[in-house]
Amino acid sequence: MIKRFNQYISENKDSDYLLYYAFDWDDNILNMTTVIHMDHFIEGEWIPTDVSTAEFAEVRGDKENWRTQEDAFSEFRDNGPRGMNAFLEDVKKAISMKRFGPAWNDFIECLSNGSVFAIITARGHESEGMRLGIDWIIDNVLTEDQLYSMYNNLLKFSYLFKQDITQERILKGQPSKNELVKMYLDTCDFVGVSSPSRGGSPSNPEKAKEEVLLEFKDKINKFAGLLGMEAKIGFSDDDLKNVKHIEDLIDSLRNERFPNIKEIVVKGTKDPLNITKKIRTFETQSNFGGGAGDPMSSSIMPFTNFNTLATGELSSNTLQGGSENNPFRDRLKAQTRFLTKTTKEIFKNRKKKD
Repeated sequence: MIKRFNQYISENKDSDYLLYYAFDWDDNILNMTTVIHMDHFIEGEWIPTDVSTAEFAEVRGDKENWRTQEDAFSEFRDNGPRGMNAFLEDVKKAISMKRFGPAWNDFIECLSNGSVFAIITARGHESEGMRLGIDWIIDNVLTEDQLYSMYNNLLKFSYLFKQDITQERILKGQPSKNELVKMYLDTCDFVGVSSPSRGGSPSNPEKAKEEVLLEFKDKINKFAGLLGMEAKIGFSDDDLKNVKHIEDLIDSLRNERFPNIKEIVVKGTKDPLNITKKIRTFETQSNFGGGAGDPMSSSIMPFTNFNTLATGELSSNTLQGGSENNPFRDRLKAQTRFLTKTTKEIFKNRKKKD
């Protein structure tokens, strides 16, 4: 996963890329207990049967023996019987039962590093409902050290980019209510491809996820171009059909659409003990940037806070790398040395107090 940018610059001087991740949710990050209402054809009769998301992935292609009920996915939407709290309630239950998926540790590390991510799920929740679950994880699951790491990184970005809000030097109160943390999560994507805002339940979830992933790649490609860097993107999913579809997708992609993306990685997590990985590497353009002149004045510096970035991106991964003789990178190195010293001074009493 992404290292904090000050560590990256000091430890990985030869690396020249940004790193972003997109996660499927069910049975990848958490093994949720949410059920799908279906009918199972047994001995000439259709029997109402609730199935888990993992079971659904196995039987959804068997049209002769399985069919979905009219309200099959009501538990996966915000307009069902539990309303906006449906996703949050199932997140709490799964965590209380320690039903962690194969990508759980990666996701926690992603949050701890303040790294931008996308959740792309077949669920029908709107982003607001899913955000409640992520807020709860930050408030109730992250350890004190992980919260310290996340906020420490976000403070560095705030100092570097002179964000026009007032931040506490030490994270206080409910973390998810902190303005800096809220702005960080505002840059992340929470997409339920079956949500009403995207047209309801798709008949082809593989295609729906493809569309969202391509949107995410477009955003990352543009952002990498603005910064004058290359990007790598990883995607993980437990559904074999989804994984195969995305693998075929990256095989067909032309470099011209994503000239600033150097590598795409697709991980299949169906078997946690045998996680598959497909990697496609692209040749990237040699000259980056959205315009002529100083990269500092033509890319990131005109923007003052997370929500005004043209690409909606700002995280530790935005500060990795830089080509040889890149003035943007050189300035970042100098600023990083200053910020590292400043941050140590700011937090010098934190560990003593702990």
